[in-house]
Amino acid sequence: MLNLPTTSTYTGLATPAAPNSFPELFGYHQARPLIADALESAPLLGIDGEGEPVAIDLDSDSPHVLISAASGGGKSVILRSIAAQALAAGNKVAFLDVKRHSHRWAKNLPGADYASTLPEIGDALVALGMEVHRRNEIVDSFPGPVEEAPVGERIIVVFEEMNATMGQLQALGRKLPRDKYDAIDALGDIMFMGRAAKMHVVAVAQYATAAALGGGDIRENFSTRILIRYSDRAWKMLTDVWPPQPSPEEPGRGMVCRAGKARETQFLYLSEEEAATLVREAHRARNGADAAEPARRDRRQARQEAFRRTLEGRMALHRQGRL
Repeated sequence: MLNLPTTSTYTGLATPAAPNSFPELFGYHQARPLIADALESAPLLGIDGEGEPVAIDLDSDSPHVLISAASGGGKSVILRSIAAQALAAGNKVAFLDVKRHSHRWAKNLPGADYASTLPEIGDALVALGMEVHRRNEIVDSFPGPVEEAPVGERIIVVFEEMNATMGQLQALGRKLPRDKYDAIDALGDIMFMGRAAKMHVVAVAQYATAAALGGGDIRENFSTRILIRYSDRAWKMLTDVWPPQPSPEEPGRGMVCRAGKARETQFLYLSEEEAATLVREAHRARNGADAAEPARRDRRQARQEAFRRTLEGRMALHRQGRL
């Protein structure tokens, strides 16, 4: 054994961590088992550097999600994956898309409603706001746990280019009577009262200032923020994570920020065709199961009737002394 002097140069230093390993693309076929295992309330967002799934539970973690990114950052891709999973789970999705073409894949799919003109978007928000109130009346009168109240299917409100749309809705609202329940009122109700009513806003904004989103109170209700291709200013404005994290440069990569923590994520990529296929296959499987239920019920009743007749026959034989 070498007789070397004792030193403490490396004492207390941790072994260098292995570098994170992200795939270049996290696509449909790779993600399919994780999508199948995901909770209905927690759509898969992507995977982290250790290959662990990243999801956000709309019931327990965050009722509303804000996606902030520069143009071309992949905002609509993230919305597409969330919306497709929601529709595949049998939920409803209301698309508010002033650009008109961001989610053409979803048009005419079961469970999807599409509003693309400003009046349509305003009317859709008012209808959703009224639905929040109706559902909360159900919750209020339900004797059991709030989360078990029979309010109906979960509704995801996909709000494209929210910052641009809000200004136009505010201008349109000024033409209405002052006491009229308008789209801005409705959005506030959805943001503040949506959790128990199972109504959630997933919104996109290129520059998500409080004013652009309808006020600081509304922005604060987006307790999960997804940042892609962000600036230092955007990071400081939208997160409370310190120190600021550098913006990932790789395509499809960004940060999921919630509760003072940031998680680098390779986001799920579904093509438009894959998203539509996911929804249609799930819908067919669900309808097939529903269609098969009457036949299963008839077979079960037939077996029960046969058993009853057999039992009555045995009882008759017993009474006759023949058994």
